[in-house]
Amino acid sequence: MTNVSFALFMDRLWSTSDPNDTKELMLQLGFNGLLFQRWSPQFIENWEGKFAEGFLEHYYGTALDQHCAVAKAIHTWTRDYSFREVREQLRPSLDPEKSIRANNLFSQFGMEDGVVLLTGSNLTRSAVILSSATPCGNRFAELGGLLAFAAHRLTEQLPVGHDLLTPVPREHQPLSEMQSRILQMQIDNPAWSNAEMATALGMSPKTLHAHHKKIAKKNGVTTFTGAVLKHLQQSR
Repeated sequence: MTNVSFALFMDRLWSTSDPNDTKELMLQLGFNGLLFQRWSPQFIENWEGKFAEGFLEHYYGTALDQHCAVAKAIHTWTRDYSFREVREQLRPSLDPEKSIRANNLFSQFGMEDGVVLLTGSNLTRSAVILSSATPCGNRFAELGGLLAFAAHRLTEQLPVGHDLLTPVPREHQPLSEMQSRILQMQIDNPAWSNAEMATALGMSPKTLHAHHKKIAKKNGVTTFTGAVLKHLQQSR
């Protein structure tokens, strides 16, 4: 485990106002990923400060978040926790097969364990999620207070509407006729490139990319690939 100078760490936290700097400080405590989320009545705001590429698309696209102890505890617990802790305590209330699939997905992306640090208020709850390639229970027990303070600093540095945050409406909007066509065409032709898809639709690749972003946002995921996976899962 990394040796930490608490005084130096706190001094650096106080001296920076940049979320990226705070993120790097937190990762230096032995974590390999950081995700920030905020939930307001209208929106969910996300910042993938540093997270395994492709994980969220698979996680949300296949609806594993609905069977994951880490996600369930975010909305039901009122204290910080480790992934391993909630998996053990919430196991009886989860679908065994699907919760195992969720845990395995974390492992496949190098996130064997991690911690969730709850911040924000009742109306705008938020969390800083740190992932770890190895068990982090001892690290969390030793550095919990320091991590909690850093999480609150990061939350202050990422106010509602910050440029780094990606807002997603809580109530997903219906797709337009063209957006539905694009989504279905990708499902029917999985090997097509964006250029081939744009040509078939009679639009530029830039316009197609803009549609992809809107489709992802309306589906409550971060990428078009995630929207495709989610649609396939819901169609089963």
